[in-house]
Amino acid sequence: MFKKYICLIIISFITSSGFFTFAQDDYEQNPGVVKLVNEGVRLHKSKDFIGALKAFEEAISLEPENTIVRQNISIAHNNYGKYLVERTDYEKALREFRLAIYFDPTNKTADGNLDALLNERGVKATDPQARAQLGDKLRADANFELALIEYQKALSLSKIPDQNTLISLGDIYYILYLRDGQQAKEINKAIDYYKKALEIKETAKAQIKLGDGLLALKDVVSAIDHYKKAIQLEPNSQDALTANVRGWNEAVRLAPLVPENHIGLGIALQSKKDFPNAEEEYNQALKLDPGNNLAEQGIRSLQQDKLKSQSSKFVEAALKLQSEGKYSEAISQYVKALEINPGDTKIHYNIGTAFQATDDFEHAEKAYKKALELDPANAKARSALDLLAKQANDKKVKELISRAVELQNSNNFQEAITTYLAAISINSNDHSLYYNLGTAYQAAGDLNNAQVQYQKALDLDKANQTYLNTMKNLNSSKAEPLIQSAINKQSLNDLQGAIADYLMAIELVPDDAQTRFNLGTAYQANKQVDEAIQSYQRAVQLDEKGQSDALFFLATLFEEKKNNKSAIESYQKYTQIAPTGQYVKDAKERMNYLKTLKQ
Repeated sequence: MFKKYICLIIISFITSSGFFTFAQDDYEQNPGVVKLVNEGVRLHKSKDFIGALKAFEEAISLEPENTIVRQNISIAHNNYGKYLVERTDYEKALREFRLAIYFDPTNKTADGNLDALLNERGVKATDPQARAQLGDKLRADANFELALIEYQKALSLSKIPDQNTLISLGDIYYILYLRDGQQAKEINKAIDYYKKALEIKETAKAQIKLGDGLLALKDVVSAIDHYKKAIQLEPNSQDALTANVRGWNEAVRLAPLVPENHIGLGIALQSKKDFPNAEEEYNQALKLDPGNNLAEQGIRSLQQDKLKSQSSKFVEAALKLQSEGKYSEAISQYVKALEINPGDTKIHYNIGTAFQATDDFEHAEKAYKKALELDPANAKARSALDLLAKQANDKKVKELISRAVELQNSNNFQEAITTYLAAISINSNDHSLYYNLGTAYQAAGDLNNAQVQYQKALDLDKANQTYLNTMKNLNSSKAEPLIQSAINKQSLNDLQGAIADYLMAIELVPDDAQTRFNLGTAYQANKQVDEAIQSYQRAVQLDEKGQSDALFFLATLFEEKKNNKSAIESYQKYTQIAPTGQYVKDAKERMNYLKTLKQ
């Protein structure tokens, strides 16, 4: 099945006479090369591919750029690859096809054979990403020439050039440059690919790569310029900082007596926090040029950076301690950092967070304000101050509540009330404060103020069942003396006074069935029949079984109003609900009598 995709290249190998076709005016044929090519052709015809390749490789070693030799070795690699495919040695065949393309990129047959074999092996040969991944694998295995073929194929398949592929191609040529005797053509190719990568997008990585390529050509000034651009793109990139050191090291190596080179290297080392070596370079510059202003500035800035670095170590230690909840130790480390670098806004902010975590709001506030003083635009410090104020108030409220509860438990209700009011003045939106104040008023016997505070608590938390129950119980307490007064007045036949007291009690306990019943009896005694009926009916609605007597009295009132039907229904319902009630006998007699009237 596979064979129909692999084409045997039927090309006559070029003989020695063919070399003259490619000769230049001043070119003399190398007899050794001619002999090796002819030997390779002979061995190839006899199917001795390995022998043929060995002969061509020797010829290549003599004349690496000889086009005829490269074409012939490409043909040999391709045909050897086909030979390996027929023997199912696919991995070696892939290698041969790639080598064929490496020696002669115009060998379309080898290119087609490689694609066909990759497809057969489950690799989508037209997918640039898949080909780039093959390149990565070959590169990792140090098969650089083979990786080059895959990266070039990936690039040719991409609609838009991929920056990473371009950089990878540059890297391969850079590696070949280092490996093969530092040939200019290879490093120039690497540089070209790095430049193309930068044309797509300016990245620190591409700038570093291009800088390294230029550094290999001893173009130190341009290389350093690209390293600086990389640092501008990624100021914290260790690769960029290291590359900058590499560039200045080369500058010093090439021109060790130029003070500016030592200063440049000192700055680069200082950026990497290599302070001892940076100081050595600044001093070397001063030895070469005593009084050099840039070197002296470097020494001064180096001392500042040393202090900042030492300060950073204390801050790092403090942050670790703070994360472990060791706030006192963390504060101690922050203080050491501030002694070195008192103008660092971040340190003031951080120590503020540590103080805040220990509820030392006074020192936390000072730290945050200092941070704002140093940096008025510091939004974090401003937010922290706002939060701190809230936490400080919460702490005060908590302390006042604790004090108020203690006073209340000691029956010092007036002081407790005053303390709760102080807490409310700080936080007027806390419903629990109003509830607690209500309990203090109630304990002091001031039920009216207690009721006001409970209502405020309910207004803020309408669904709080505790508040609802407390309010209900308080109203019951307030209603009790009114109910007792009404009962007393009713017993003395002061019916109007009784009715008035009952009504005031009902405003407090509108769902109290017994009070509704009592009001009904007062109305009935006062000949206010309709009002009595309404009161009895409401009592029954609230507690039908407990207020069954109200049904009997309702029935008597319906009789009085000549509403015999409703009277019978009420008597009947009474006998059903209270079969042993004190009025059952009377109810049955009246019910039977009314039924006779109906007939």
